[in-house]
Amino acid sequence: MVDIKEQTTFDLQTEEKDIVITNNIKNDLVKELDALLDGNLKGASTEPFTTIPMVGKITSKNVHVINFEALNKECKRKKIYKKIAALKKDVVVLVDTFQNDDYEMIMQELSEKILTLNYEFNTYKTKKKDTDKDFYYFGHTKIYDVVKKGYILGEAINKCKDLVNTPYNYLNALDLADYAKKLEKYDQISVEIFDKQQIEDMNMGAFLGVNKGSVEEPRLIFIKYQGEKTYENPIAFVGKGVMYDTGGYSLKTPASMPNMKVDMAGSATVITTMEALARLNVKGNAMAIVAATDNRIGDGAIVPDDILTSASGKTIEVISTDAEGRLTLADAVWFAQKEGAKKIIDIATLTGAMVMALGSEFTGAFTNHKTFYETFENAAKRAKEKVWEMPISRGYHKELKSDVADMKNKGGRYAGASQAAAFIEKFINPETEWIHLDVAGTASDKKGGTGVMVKTFVELFY
Repeated sequence: MVDIKEQTTFDLQTEEKDIVITNNIKNDLVKELDALLDGNLKGASTEPFTTIPMVGKITSKNVHVINFEALNKECKRKKIYKKIAALKKDVVVLVDTFQNDDYEMIMQELSEKILTLNYEFNTYKTKKKDTDKDFYYFGHTKIYDVVKKGYILGEAINKCKDLVNTPYNYLNALDLADYAKKLEKYDQISVEIFDKQQIEDMNMGAFLGVNKGSVEEPRLIFIKYQGEKTYENPIAFVGKGVMYDTGGYSLKTPASMPNMKVDMAGSATVITTMEALARLNVKGNAMAIVAATDNRIGDGAIVPDDILTSASGKTIEVISTDAEGRLTLADAVWFAQKEGAKKIIDIATLTGAMVMALGSEFTGAFTNHKTFYETFENAAKRAKEKVWEMPISRGYHKELKSDVADMKNKGGRYAGASQAAAFIEKFINPETEWIHLDVAGTASDKKGGTGVMVKTFVELFY
């Protein structure tokens, strides 16, 4: 386990832990260490990161020196964070020596990266590496609140990764609902879980259609975060919660089936975001909605040509059972609006077309409201998560016209990401401000889940 703690006292001569310090010679502690090293500290580190053995000069065995000039260059910081995070022993970080124009941002980022760069999903390994280590922060400046924010964000991202990386036989819709219910330990959070009968009572035929092939019941997860005295104007985060996606009778190929546990990444993002909001005690109100089920082949599973009736009353001709995420989202965004949300952000690993368009570099974003999108985009820039606005227009809606129902769940071969967004938009009321995020390319990498968009969603409240 990797942990971050506050240290209230420090003595350079007697500190036993390894020390992380910059060569900012204006700082008194740096001057003291520089004198012990016969004036060679400032020039001892031309690289962004250098380790100097102390060989008895002080109690600490090693001092890890950060080039202060490199800290002023954002392109160098990633390397510095990675080097600090990779240290094997307990260390104390002398935060006052890091002071520059980006001081608070650096301390927050470092705190977050210490956790995320040490992440390892080893829950189901019988032999595990001993990675226990603590990072202590010491400084006279009031910086620990910033460090704490980075720490909470890092933990939220890692929890999101854990959910995404957990296989279906350990995390189905019922398990995810149980996980969400435990968030009620926070005073600001309330959680309501709707079972299959209650979902049927709400006429969520699109969501239930996806569940028809499953042996497990679906669950609708509804989380409310109240950070204001009155629960008004919440932002609704709607996460795709397809716990595993075989494609249904529009079956995926053997090559594309592995890693479909990732198809619930949107739900993992919105659930862990809510916990982060509570731990940070942010001002503002939010809700998270997840329509959780798996998509399988079974005796009662839907087939192409079936017609489903959504909770909104709109009918949907099923062209592909592998275009299932948008079916669950249709009923989920309807529910968010029923509960009073006027601003909705849905997040989903929705289309292979988005991966083809943007790869793993950018999250694709679609919107019906310029001002709301600008607010979101600014939050993404602060979080340093890349988003790219994609087109959505009447032409994409035309692709979804059906001869036998109000719409089809899949259009033509091209611009699949825009068509999928257009499908969801059909369930958004005209007065609702809406953003759709397709994270098919960014929700996972070779190591598993990435926790993408957790930071951006939190930053919306700052």
